[in-house]
Amino acid sequence: MRGAAAVSLCVCMALLLTGCWDRREINDVAFVVGTAIDLEKDGYRGTLQIPLVGQMGGPQGGGGGTSGSKAWHIESAFGKTIRGATEALQDHLSRVLNFSHRRVFVIGMPLASQGVMPFFDAVFRIPQNRLSAFPLVAIGDAKDILTADAPIEKMPAEMLREVAQLATVDPINLRIFFYSLLTEGIDPIAPAVKRISSATNIKKSKSTIELAGVALFRHDRLAAILSEDDALGLLIAMNQARSPLIDVKPPHGAKGTIMIQLQQSITSIEPKVKGARIGFDVTIMAHGNVAEKMSDYPTSTTVQRDALERAVESRLTKMVEHAIRESQRHQSDPIGFGDALHRKQPRVWKDVRGRWEREELPRADIRVRARVHLEHDGALTKSLEQMK
Repeated sequence: MRGAAAVSLCVCMALLLTGCWDRREINDVAFVVGTAIDLEKDGYRGTLQIPLVGQMGGPQGGGGGTSGSKAWHIESAFGKTIRGATEALQDHLSRVLNFSHRRVFVIGMPLASQGVMPFFDAVFRIPQNRLSAFPLVAIGDAKDILTADAPIEKMPAEMLREVAQLATVDPINLRIFFYSLLTEGIDPIAPAVKRISSATNIKKSKSTIELAGVALFRHDRLAAILSEDDALGLLIAMNQARSPLIDVKPPHGAKGTIMIQLQQSITSIEPKVKGARIGFDVTIMAHGNVAEKMSDYPTSTTVQRDALERAVESRLTKMVEHAIRESQRHQSDPIGFGDALHRKQPRVWKDVRGRWEREELPRADIRVRARVHLEHDGALTKSLEQMK
């Protein structure tokens, strides 16, 4: 009896096993690693990058397509809606699209200026999508970014992911982007990228991808793209600059340039409300060292080093002030002045929240103060030119 009961139990349990009736072979699936979306007349153009797994183990070429030793395939299609463009892409392929390994979203500037919320609304209705992917804004057409050669990495999507991770201290993935978008008093940012020639002075040079600045958003719409000093100043104010390098004119009229690398910087924001006027004190505490010295200015004494520190503070203050003014001019608040006001002066925020970015932010009095300590000059106390 016990043997019969055991057999019956095993048979009943076997009936509960699902087996592999719904399996999907890997050679029937097209894994998408990067998506580019562009706004065109009467609709949208979607571009996908799909790795060719069979060609990724050997020597690599570059570019889109399936011929030769190229390790990826580029597919592009037009649709009247964003989801329509995805469906049109599927019609071009013999494999089922799978988005669970998508690493980057590249958005063209015209679409970003119109607003990214409808695009991501369509994206997130597909359960395979992950919030760990990185959004980037393309200067020019987004599809051109995905078709760059990117000679160092196996495929452009991989290079874009690395670029996005190196752009800020805390890489801005979709989770962070939408946290900023949905939080009162702060606007999101994203890395801005463009396609360039990897070496213009070398024959048969390949194209590559360059980090071109920071894309500022006002809510979900692109407000501006900051580059060079403005982008660096903004990231320093946001505590997101990764070991920034700052060029400084030496004090006392000395010739040349001294490059200072900040090893760490911490920015704090303190709201100041006086009547109807709203202001903020921005304090930057930083320490670094001399990374390069193309100047005859000596730094061997305490007095000389103190003077250089004051010069660095002045340069840093001007950079951050100009970046803040640019964000105010474009009515964008990526630094989170509104969020600081919301946290520390909730009653004031309740009164101004409806007109914050449109009226109050552009006229807010924002004062920046920097304190910098230079720890050392590296392995040299004098430039090699001075040692002659």
